[in-house]
Amino acid sequence: MEHIKIQKNKLAAALMLAGFASLSAIASEAKHTETMVVTASQYETAIKNAPASISVITREEIDKLPATDISTALESVAGVHVARTTGAEPRIIIRGLQNQNSANGNYTLFLINGRRISSSETVIRGASFDLSSIPMSAIERIEVVRGPMSSLYGSEAIGGVVNVILKQASTETHVSGSLTYSMPEDNKATALLSDADGELKSGNVFVSGSIIPDVLTYTTTVDISERNAWFPEDAGTSFSPQTEQKRNVFRGSLNWYATDQDEIYLDLSYSKDDRVENSYFSNFNRLATSYYEGEKLTGTLGHVRSWDWGESDASYFYETAEVDEDNFHPMVDAAVLSQDNHTVDAKFVVDQFESQILSLGAQVSYTSVENERDYSSSRSVTQSAAYVQDEYFVTDDLTATVSGRLTHNNQFGNDFSPRVYFVYNGIDNVTFKGGYGEGFKSPTLFQSSEDFSLVSCGGRCTLVGNPDLKPQTSKTYEFSAMYSGVDGYVQATAFYNDVKNLIDRDLTPFFNGTSAIIQYENVDKVETKGIELEGSYELSVSWSFTANATYTDAVNKVDDKAIAYSPEWLANANLNWLATRDLAFFTGLNYTGKQKDGSDADLDPYTIVSLGGSYAFNDNFKLRAGVTNLTDERLDQSNQVYEETEVGRTYYVKMDFDF
Repeated sequence: MEHIKIQKNKLAAALMLAGFASLSAIASEAKHTETMVVTASQYETAIKNAPASISVITREEIDKLPATDISTALESVAGVHVARTTGAEPRIIIRGLQNQNSANGNYTLFLINGRRISSSETVIRGASFDLSSIPMSAIERIEVVRGPMSSLYGSEAIGGVVNVILKQASTETHVSGSLTYSMPEDNKATALLSDADGELKSGNVFVSGSIIPDVLTYTTTVDISERNAWFPEDAGTSFSPQTEQKRNVFRGSLNWYATDQDEIYLDLSYSKDDRVENSYFSNFNRLATSYYEGEKLTGTLGHVRSWDWGESDASYFYETAEVDEDNFHPMVDAAVLSQDNHTVDAKFVVDQFESQILSLGAQVSYTSVENERDYSSSRSVTQSAAYVQDEYFVTDDLTATVSGRLTHNNQFGNDFSPRVYFVYNGIDNVTFKGGYGEGFKSPTLFQSSEDFSLVSCGGRCTLVGNPDLKPQTSKTYEFSAMYSGVDGYVQATAFYNDVKNLIDRDLTPFFNGTSAIIQYENVDKVETKGIELEGSYELSVSWSFTANATYTDAVNKVDDKAIAYSPEWLANANLNWLATRDLAFFTGLNYTGKQKDGSDADLDPYTIVSLGGSYAFNDNFKLRAGVTNLTDERLDQSNQVYEETEVGRTYYVKMDFDF
C-alpha cells in the first residue's frame, strides 16, 4: 500500500508526534548543509537555512562512547559545557549562561519530540531526573539550538534548546539495541563500600513494527543501567564521591493512521532512577549518605491532520514525577516530593502562501507540587501562551523570520518574547545568519513560594522563598558566517547575551552574622559574549576530521567578576578513520580552559582524551571498544576546588545488534 499522504507532506513529517517526530533518518554520510532539522522553526528545513545556530548529533556519534544519558554526546557541541557534579544530573550550560548558585542555574530547555520535560520542581538541590528519563536506545538524533528560543517554547529557553528526536516505527518488525560494560582503571573499593569501583553495566533494546500494515504501528523501548559509586585511589578521607545509580526506562508508542489525512498517536513512558550519594563528611563530622528514588510517568495523546492549507497537531500531555528522598543528615528530614504537569497544546503550520510559511499555536499548562518537608502547603501554577512565527522569503537568497510568544503566568503576569532572524545565501557556498531574540525564565515554585523553607548552609541557615521575585530576562544578538564545500564546512559565530534579574541566594545576612534566614532575590545581572568556531573536513575517503572551539567571557555585572565555573575556552576535536568497510577507529579530545572557582581563584585547564574503534561482524552485530580519559585526568585529586568530577581512565566494550 502506498504510504499515507500525511507522510508525503514535508510539514506532516515535522508535526507527527507533537510536531517533530515523523522525520526520516539522516544518513551518516550526508553533508552538513543537507542535514534537515525542525527545532528552530517547528517544521523541517535544511540546517543551513534554519533560523538559528543549530548543531545535530547523529545516532552514530551517540553510539561511539558508553553513556547512560545524553550529556556525553552533548560534550562535543560548540558552545556547550557539561558540568558533572556529585549527586545531581549533569548541567548543560550553553554559551556560559549560568548564575553563581549552580543548583538553580539551568537556562537550557530540554524537549523530547518537541515537548518539554521537567521534574526540576520536585528536587530542590538540583538532582532532577530529566536526562535520565530519556530512552537512549530510542534516540534518532539530538538537535541543539544555541540562543534564546522563548518566542517558540517559552520559559527556560534563555540559553538554548536541546531537542531529542526519537525513532519512528518501521513498516516491518525491527529490533536493535546494545550491551555495554565499562570499568575505571584505578578506582578502588573501600571499607565504606564494597563496590566503589565505578563499574558501569547497561543494556537496551528498541523494537518497532506494524500491528496492521500501514494502519497501526508501534515502538517499544527498554533501557537498563547500573553504575557503582567510585572514589579516588589516594583520597584518604577527603574524597569526592560519584553517586551510585540504577536506572530503568520503559517507553512505548502506538500510531493509528485512521485515514489518509489523520493520525492518532499515543506515547507512554516510565522511568525509575535510584541514586545513593555515598560517603561525604558533613560539618557534623559524620558519614552522611543521601538516597533518592525517582519515578516518572508520562503520557501523550494527540491527533495530527493534513489539510489543504497545511498541518495541525493537537495533544494532551501528562507527566507525574515522584522522588523519595532520604539521608542521615541530623538537620534534614526525609521526604516524598511529587510534581504533576498537565499540558494541552495545539500547533498549526500553514504553507499555502507563495512567499512565506506561517506557524502558530497555543498552550495551557498546570503544574502542582507537593513537598511536605519543605512546603507548608502544596503549590501550583497555571500558565497559558500563544505564539506566531512567519518565515518570509524576501528574495530567492534572503529569508526573514519573525516570531513572538505571549505567555501569561498566574503568579507573574504577562511576558512577551520577540525574535527576528535573517538568513542570506546570495554567495555560492556561503551562508550568513544573524538575529536578535529575547528570552525569559519564570521563578520556580520553590523560589517564589513564601511557604517554602529549606535547611541550607550545611545546617547553619534556612533558605526561604520570595514571592516578590521577578522573571529572569535576556536579550541576545548573534551573527554567523558559514562556508560549505563538497568535502566539509567551516563556520564562525559571534554572540552577545545580556541577562537581567538572575535569581540567586542572598547570603549576605548569613555571612555578616545578622541572620540565619536567607532568601532568594533578583541580585545578578550577567553579560556573556564570545565566538564559536566549528567545522569538519573529509581528508580522504577513509579519513575525516571535525573540530570546534568556543571562547566565552561571562561576567557578573554587579561586581564585574567572572562567573564561577564558566570556562573561558572550550574545544573539541575528533579524527575518524575507516580502515576497511567493517573496521573503524576514532580519537577524540575535549579541552576545558581556565575558569574561576567560587572564591574567584583560578582553576587550571584540563583535557580529556578518548580512543576507540568498532568492527562490524555482519549487518547484525557490531563490536565497539575503547578507553575514555586516556591520560587519567583526575580533578578530584587536584588541590584546586573544581565543580566538576571526572572518572579516571576507563575501559569499555559494547556490542550493538540490529535485526
